[in-house]
Amino acid sequence: MRLKNHSKIPYNLTSINPFMEYAEVKPSTIHGLGVFAKKFIPKNTIFWHARPQDVLIMTKEQFLTLETSYKSPIMNDYLKGVLTYSYYEKDTDTLVFCLDDSRYINHSSNANSGTSKDEPGFCAIADRDIDPGEEITEDYSTYTFCPWLEKYRKFSEFKCW
Repeated sequence: MRLKNHSKIPYNLTSINPFMEYAEVKPSTIHGLGVFAKKFIPKNTIFWHARPQDVLIMTKEQFLTLETSYKSPIMNDYLKGVLTYSYYEKDTDTLVFCLDDSRYINHSSNANSGTSKDEPGFCAIADRDIDPGEEITEDYSTYTFCPWLEKYRKFSEFKCW
């Protein structure tokens, strides 16, 4: 199935995702692995802007096909990965499955990054200055919950929806 609004996806069409310049993955005291600033990130800097190879876009129809398919252990793990590392993009009515290291951004109710009010989706900005070595976090409770994933609402271990 083709994504109807595919041409409207605000991908980063350059060869470099700014994430590579600004961030790295390291062990986190919050949870497992986390994303940390490699250098100073000034407030309002776009530090992640997805290229087509950084994300997998999944429509409702594609997700329902996955959900109702034969559940081998590998498919169960894939479904869990989609539910863990995806976010819902309301403008395209799709799940955005992060394939790059941005998937390791942890939750904090006192987050230092998020989405821009001025930029279209598929990017993240520093909500305040972020110092080198500081963990980059987002407040998951600000994410829009996917209406067609209602039965998975309990899946979130963070209980912030």
